[in-house]
Amino acid sequence: MNNEFIKYHASSDTYIIEKKAYFEDAVAIDGNAMVGAGANFWKRLTVSGSLELGKGSYVKGHVKADSAIIGSRTEITGNVEVENDLTLLDEVAIAGSATCGGEMLVRPGCSMAFAKAEKTLELIGKVDVKEIETGTKVIVRSE
Repeated sequence: MNNEFIKYHASSDTYIIEKKAYFEDAVAIDGNAMVGAGANFWKRLTVSGSLELGKGSYVKGHVKADSAIIGSRTEITGNVEVENDLTLLDEVAIAGSATCGGEMLVRPGCSMAFAKAEKTLELIGKVDVKEIETGTKVIVRSE
């Protein structure tokens, strides 16, 4: 992993990744992660704690975290798997599935192939979800 773009904040166990950072190899972070806008991950991204992925980021692989907030206009070519709550801000594109063990909030303009939330799946505005897991509680709201 390329450490030149990463700083560590010990008291909050958070790794801070600069905006427009890029990683050619898979990234695995043991702790929390805050990623700046426009970061590029050319393989998978795994975070043991909470993940805040900056707007306009690109992940060419799977994303796995304990909880996550995915910034607007982010593109993920793999799947997103989150243990607890997942928030997808405006115009997030996920080529694969988005699954979470808690509540999932999906803002307007988002698209994904499959969605599954253990508690509730809240869809706000116009979203493009190809398939939703049977038995998932869905709440649909306008903007």
